[in-house]
Amino acid sequence: MANYDLLIRNGRVLDAESGFDEVTDIGISNGKIERIDQNIDPADASDSIDATNQWVMPGMIDTHVHVANAADLGRIRGLGLQMVAAAGATTVIDLGGSMDALTAGIAARGSGVNVGSLGYLKPGETVPEGRLGSDAILEIVVTALEAGSLGIKLWGGYYPFTPEETANFISTANHLNAYVAYHVGTTESGSRLDGLREVPSLLGSTGRVHIAHINAYCRGSILSVEDEIREALDILLAIRDQVVSEVHLARPNFTLGKCDADGNVLADVVGNCLRLKDYDPTADGIRSALRDGYASTVEETRTGLVLVTGERGVELFDQGNTDVPMSFPVNNAESAFHLTAAKNTDDEFIVDAVGSDAGALPRNVNIEQAMRMVKFGALEPLEMVSKLSLNPAKMIGLDSKGRLTEGFDADVTIVDPILGKASYGIVAGNLIMLAGRVVGSGGTILTTERGVPSVEKSGIPHEVIDITKATMYAGRG
Repeated sequence: MANYDLLIRNGRVLDAESGFDEVTDIGISNGKIERIDQNIDPADASDSIDATNQWVMPGMIDTHVHVANAADLGRIRGLGLQMVAAAGATTVIDLGGSMDALTAGIAARGSGVNVGSLGYLKPGETVPEGRLGSDAILEIVVTALEAGSLGIKLWGGYYPFTPEETANFISTANHLNAYVAYHVGTTESGSRLDGLREVPSLLGSTGRVHIAHINAYCRGSILSVEDEIREALDILLAIRDQVVSEVHLARPNFTLGKCDADGNVLADVVGNCLRLKDYDPTADGIRSALRDGYASTVEETRTGLVLVTGERGVELFDQGNTDVPMSFPVNNAESAFHLTAAKNTDDEFIVDAVGSDAGALPRNVNIEQAMRMVKFGALEPLEMVSKLSLNPAKMIGLDSKGRLTEGFDADVTIVDPILGKASYGIVAGNLIMLAGRVVGSGGTILTTERGVPSVEKSGIPHEVIDITKATMYAGRG
């Protein structure tokens, strides 16, 4: 009788928490890592993977994806779940999603990944129009938790609230021990460095929040890129005990092109992108940017969304009556590089993690870009594992993930260091991805105790998370 359900043989095993970095074997049973040792007999396993010359790391955790978001990008349910698994992710957090869309996606095209979601706050859709008082904000956060979400996401770059409302949302989520993430921007600031400057005043001395994609606020909109990087790092250091953060490493951003009846762009993000290259922040400005190849929209294919520009992009933009996803090549490589690698005087990373801000969007490149930084010498292999697995696990409070340790969950990503890509994805000992081909199905929803009754109705397996163990509440100790 086999002792192990799966044996991973001869791989370079990397565990950032313990500092373990050796060529060895991993025996997996009942969804857990049972043994890490050299020369485990393959005859003792029901199945095995030869990981010779490959890196074996804890399953990659992406703390910023969009697989069931407000815009419902793509009409194929679950498309984003397939795309994150193909890129090597084993656990993802949808930063601004719908639980209904998430459960429908898992049922239709689940890839076997673990998924948590934050409820998105969109006036007129998930929150009332007009100004919001404390009672309304409390009801909104409780509703999100009871629907199964881990907390809420403030999309300040798209649907800004007043500074007072924003601070109230954060403090209310904190009071309820809910996860809260923030794309910076209020009615008094933008999705730029000025929005990041505002964060300390929104938090006061007690607020806790996840600040999304720090590099998105360092594009040279207010100061030079170099000066914006320096100031962003100073801000994060000043409020380090109150925030967690991530940076994405893809060149293209993603945003929403919707314009009002007069043809003016609605999203601050789009306006910023257009103004960077002297285009008018209007529908005609978007059309010009599409024709020039500076802007792109997306077109749906069977395997995912692809970027489209030129006249075809204009055609799709007009067909969608401007309400379509947009992309601009505005994510500065210098800011992504420096923000990812920057450390404080205690040799700790200032920005906690690498997150893709992708999912259904075609830029799931966390592993590829992080491996480029390793090859360049900006990150050590174990530091890459910290950015992609350990720190994200701590950010969410996933005690049993992000580590390769006996007794922990057998969520594993295997990386080909020559190709710089994930070659295998394993969740709870089950293979979900092989060489970019998704072979997993279904999935597990990450929720809180408040969300259990709602999630149970879906019939989809779930795991309860104690958000008080998340870094923003528990600290980095």
